Amino acid sequence: MVARQKIPKYGFALLAIVLIGLFLRVYHLGTQSIWLDEAFSVWISKMSVPQIVATAAREDYHPPFYYLILHYWMMVFGTSESAVRLLSALFGVLAIPMIYVIGRQLFKKEVGLVAALILALSSFNIQYSQETRMYSLMVLLALFSMYFFLRFLQRSTLASSAGYILCTTLLTYTHLYGFFVVIAQNIYVVTILLMSKRRSYRLRHWVALQAIVFAFFVPWGAVLINQISRREAQVSLVQPPTIATVVYSFFSYTGGRWALFVLFLGLSVLSLFVCQKVQGTMDWKAPLKALKSYSSRVRIQAAVPVCFLAIWLLTVNLIPFIISRISAPIYVGRYTIAASVALYLLVAKGISSINHRYTKVVVIGIIVVLSAANLQVYYTSITKPQGREATALIDANFTSGDVVLVAPSWEHITFDYHNNRTDVAVKPIYFGDSSPIKNPEAVTKELQSAVNSHERVWFYYAKGPLGPPTENFTLNFLNQSFAKIYITSYIGYDVYLYEKRA
Repeated sequence: MVARQKIPKYGFALLAIVLIGLFLRVYHLGTQSIWLDEAFSVWISKMSVPQIVATAAREDYHPPFYYLILHYWMMVFGTSESAVRLLSALFGVLAIPMIYVIGRQLFKKEVGLVAALILALSSFNIQYSQETRMYSLMVLLALFSMYFFLRFLQRSTLASSAGYILCTTLLTYTHLYGFFVVIAQNIYVVTILLMSKRRSYRLRHWVALQAIVFAFFVPWGAVLINQISRREAQVSLVQPPTIATVVYSFFSYTGGRWALFVLFLGLSVLSLFVCQKVQGTMDWKAPLKALKSYSSRVRIQAAVPVCFLAIWLLTVNLIPFIISRISAPIYVGRYTIAASVALYLLVAKGISSINHRYTKVVVIGIIVVLSAANLQVYYTSITKPQGREATALIDANFTSGDVVLVAPSWEHITFDYHNNRTDVAVKPIYFGDSSPIKNPEAVTKELQSAVNSHERVWFYYAKGPLGPPTENFTLNFLNQSFAKIYITSYIGYDVYLYEKRA
């Protein structure tokens, strides 16, 4: 009878958490400007399906699954900031009940519920659920892949195998970091084989599943090889990571707050242990006397599932870190977002290991308060470059005969997204992919061709990896024949207006 009463209690609590997560992911959804990566997502997703696949292979390092979904989504809901971000928000909301299911699979319902609450309030995950990119979809598919993986380990059925193949294949076609989730699964399989004396047919079954997933990825494999060779031939804009870079990724999972980071770290360690009271009671009126009569026993509990989560968390971070140190840099903190949910599950398990009810409530309350503080900062801060505001200034003051120089050249995608006028002449300026500029003569010739026959020149400059040399080079060129009228600075952008000297 008691067990039957617990089901609706947890069900209503989970529903409330999902609704909170939904509100937080749609709140201020279209407030901030679309930035370059988001504009690229919209730009490529407007194409036909064959063009999306071809352009992703040529222009991007991510597989095309997310762009294909966004393509059909925009056909129904349009291309406004709120519309294109709503898809990611929905993926982020769906991840909340999925983390609950995995927490319940690994431990118990309480762990799943607390993990769902942490994910619902996570400013790190909310930020990427409000971005027109594939990160929240990657988290959702990683959770589905892990769900079917755990079901497979419990009992290998056709349903668990088919679900694993489908979700894992889609994960690898969403983001290449999905492969690190698969590597984590394989490391765990090898670990339990080494720890267990039993050898079962599931190993052969598991190898078969991996072979099928690999076979499904083969069509993109040739593209990936070409992309890797092309990337090695280029100058990477990604800096080689250090240990501090990885630590900062973990720090980001907590919303960038040291108190929450330390608390999460402590609870993650606690997840491996359980404290059992042997004798005595805690009398808060006479604490010293109570402590003398109070004794407890600490023992290791749930070592296998905790090991699984630790492997998940560390593999998604350390494997790309190692690759970045010995080869081309590929480590980017936001790419590791699928590892954040493993941390939240460890923290939830650590909370469930606390044997004192009121202490447990206090710890959850601290996490809620600190997470709310993170969200207050997030919602009141400008976290994305202000391309919309910079473009609106030009739109409002552009006159016939003007020209807009855009640098770096790829930022024309952002300008085009925000530009509401059809009569604006835009000239992207290509500086190459390095700073300082390798071929200044070619850039000068390009600039000269762009400003010929124009009386006024707008310069829309995105501050970024190419740095001040590209901006200063253009300004020095314009100062030779034009007079600066004004400059306006935004977060991420400078807008200049020059007028030709008489």
